[in-house]
Amino acid sequence: MSSSQKLKKGLLWSVVEVLVKRGFDLIVTLVLANILFPEQFGIIGMATVVTSFVLVLSDVGISSALIQKAKEDLNDSHLFTAFWAGIIWAIFLYAVVYFILTPLVSVFYSQSILLKVIPILSLPILISSFNNIQQAILKRALDFKKIALVKNTATFVGGTGAIVMALNGFGIWALVFNVVFPFFVMLPLFFYATKWLPKFVWDTKSFKEIFSFGLYTLGTSIIINITTHIDYLIIGKLISAAALGAYTFAFMLTNLIRAQITSMLNRVMFPFYSSIQSDLGAVTAHYLKIIKYYAIIIYPLMLGVLLFSDTIIIDFFGQKWFDAIRPAKILALSVLVTVLTNGYNLIFRSIGKPKLEMLIQLGVLVFFLIPAIYMGAHYNGIIGVSYGILIASVFNFIVVSIALKYYLNISIISILQTVSPVVLTFMIVFIFISMLIQWFVISKYILIALTVLCVIALYSLFLKKEVSFLKAKLFNNKK
Repeated sequence: MSSSQKLKKGLLWSVVEVLVKRGFDLIVTLVLANILFPEQFGIIGMATVVTSFVLVLSDVGISSALIQKAKEDLNDSHLFTAFWAGIIWAIFLYAVVYFILTPLVSVFYSQSILLKVIPILSLPILISSFNNIQQAILKRALDFKKIALVKNTATFVGGTGAIVMALNGFGIWALVFNVVFPFFVMLPLFFYATKWLPKFVWDTKSFKEIFSFGLYTLGTSIIINITTHIDYLIIGKLISAAALGAYTFAFMLTNLIRAQITSMLNRVMFPFYSSIQSDLGAVTAHYLKIIKYYAIIIYPLMLGVLLFSDTIIIDFFGQKWFDAIRPAKILALSVLVTVLTNGYNLIFRSIGKPKLEMLIQLGVLVFFLIPAIYMGAHYNGIIGVSYGILIASVFNFIVVSIALKYYLNISIISILQTVSPVVLTFMIVFIFISMLIQWFVISKYILIALTVLCVIALYSLFLKKEVSFLKAKLFNNKK
């Protein structure tokens, strides 16, 4: 099978994973939102600031280093050494979380329940360390079918159990179960999927090779994680658990699907970019193509949030989530900007410039994101935080565009030209539906249906080739 065929198959199965695993995960989260309350989601948000950060640390860049390494340079000693190093490191990190971070975070937020929640929510730090090598092996082979099957199975088990727990009055522990239990399910399944078993082998040379590359990718992952959760940290400290819960819900509506599609593309595109890293022209062409397809999927979703988030939130989840409406609309705007440079980090990582990737992320975090979020929270609560995210996303787009122009000759103009049919569709439908809402009394559900029809019609006009491609890959793959 050619590399192009492997890429197409990998993308297909990653789409399957997103549609099934992440789709089901979204449904579970929305069901839990109906049963539970903003304060409970807020507590989980506070804990997630710690647990997600440490979970990123547990990988130490191992997976990226193993995937990027050329086939002829990778041997068993790299895999065995990486496995045991990852286990030792994960045990150390969990001890730090349990004995040091948990008490500190509980005092920081003045929430004693975090003393119980954080240690349990941190168990994936230990569990995932046993599967890092297996996942790297599958990703190197672009075997995303097995990854999808394993993760989908785990999600069904965990999500179903969480709903049952919520219905039986377990409250916040249903949310904890939904996060933690899938990792227990995945543990034996990934061993079965790869048939790879570790041996007691340690090679110092292999250790240095892996972690010399992984150092910068780890640094980038840390910065990305801080970037992702700094808003949670500031809201939880400066405002309240209820406000954090409402913001978390708004963020989920706008970013959950986007984040999962991003994760899907990253898993496939990084090993693919690494395999063609010597041909910068091919890297550039594929990068622009991926941005276009990404925008085709994401822009209509954000259009729906901008136009109908009030209807969606109040009608389906109740008045208790009212405070999430305005943040959801603002965050949707930030997603529109973020789409335009999605996956740039994979480009720099695949061509051997992980340090540049890290420096860009760090610069945006320190100089734009943290100041914008802090000022926003101080003056206008979670609405101000949302505007801070939007402002930071604009500056991030500018910085990334400059770097892409310098290293790959990808200009802002070429990016905008690539997504121009999608942007034009978005603007036409947004203006048209907004005028109908302002001038006529029409059911919101009729307007939602009309919006879908308008997008389909304009996509058929402006993006017929691209839509046909996506349709073929999703529904007619056997042909």
